[in-house]
Amino acid sequence: MNGIDTNVLLRWLFGDMLGEDVEAEMAAIRNLVRSSEGPLHVNHVVIAETIWVLARRTKRSRAAIVTIIDRILDAPEIRVQDEDAVRAAARAFAHSTGDFSDHLIGEINSRNGRRTTYTFDRAAARSPLFSELSR
Repeated sequence: MNGIDTNVLLRWLFGDMLGEDVEAEMAAIRNLVRSSEGPLHVNHVVIAETIWVLARRTKRSRAAIVTIIDRILDAPEIRVQDEDAVRAAARAFAHSTGDFSDHLIGEINSRNGRRTTYTFDRAAARSPLFSELSR
């Protein structure tokens, strides 16, 4: 299994919307998918960066971002690291405050046996997976 970076994942998701400038890149991605001996690996950092771009640069809504996360998770040519944690983080992100990366951090820590994740971020601290650290 081979991994892909954020820029490859974003082009895989939205290449057809980016115009002619990326035609060679899209062809390379299609070739990679076809020639790969299994699904392409997407790790937590790539997921977090992708969601950051979608939220900050393209101003997508939380609902649209969750739909895109589901598309990534359900794609047979993609395998996401710790898929259950990413799916749970997406659900929490959809229904509460805090950034997607906050929810992913909380899920990863919880699934690794941590009772809480301390933060100064008040929005993240509203999640049951976090505790606000007093200043």
